Amino acid sequence: MNNSAIDAGHLRVVDAAGVRRIELTRPDKANALNAAMMSGIARAAGEAAAAGADLIVISGHGTRGFCAGADIEEFARGEEHLRAQEHALRELVFTLADLPLPLFVLAHGRTLGAGGMLSSLADITIAADDLAFGFPEIRFNMYPVIVHAVLMHKVTGPVASQLCGTGRVLNAAEAQAFGLVSEVFPAASFAADATARIQFFAERRVALGIAKRAARITHPIEPLRARFDALAPLMMENYSHPEARQMIQAYLASRKS
Repeated sequence: MNNSAIDAGHLRVVDAAGVRRIELTRPDKANALNAAMMSGIARAAGEAAAAGADLIVISGHGTRGFCAGADIEEFARGEEHLRAQEHALRELVFTLADLPLPLFVLAHGRTLGAGGMLSSLADITIAADDLAFGFPEIRFNMYPVIVHAVLMHKVTGPVASQLCGTGRVLNAAEAQAFGLVSEVFPAASFAADATARIQFFAERRVALGIAKRAARITHPIEPLRARFDALAPLMMENYSHPEARQMIQAYLASRKS
């Protein structure tokens, strides 16, 4: 793999030494994912093997956090934008859940909503001890049914229900106890520690390849696809409800005041 870097649509994709790094570069919005970013992550991850990568790393730029979730401001513009996010979310989930390569997420600070979903799709999540991990959609009178579907790929149904239904935000130790985080390092040295760990794993790509093949056998994508397809209409119904829209608009107005 030749060293290369591409910047496009709030994403930076860097290939080096068999590792494809996908960095979210929207720090002014806490790396919130719009539809274009979701599709961009899916393409970058889905094309990694053909580019010669042995593993994929997703991280977030800036001090506010890895990813604060989906871009509420975008989908609040109307049904067309909401459906664009639903389509892009489907592409993102199905691509990451069925990757032939090991997927790592480096999570720090705010890792919420769709950010937590990205982490839940990873084979290994390396977190900083300043992590704030959760699914706060219930605060806006919304239940994150797609997140629930994805979480069940990683944790039990009751745990998924608890996290999605309460909006509880976990710290790094709590997220690790639930199995949502693999390793935790101090925020002050996180960049260096995470780099060292990725190098450690890159040098063990043969074992990781076997582990990934085993994971695809023991956790096939078909049940996740079925859950997603069954629950997607509920997501559209919930997000389109006038009471949910009122809470979203009130939240967006409070941020501008």
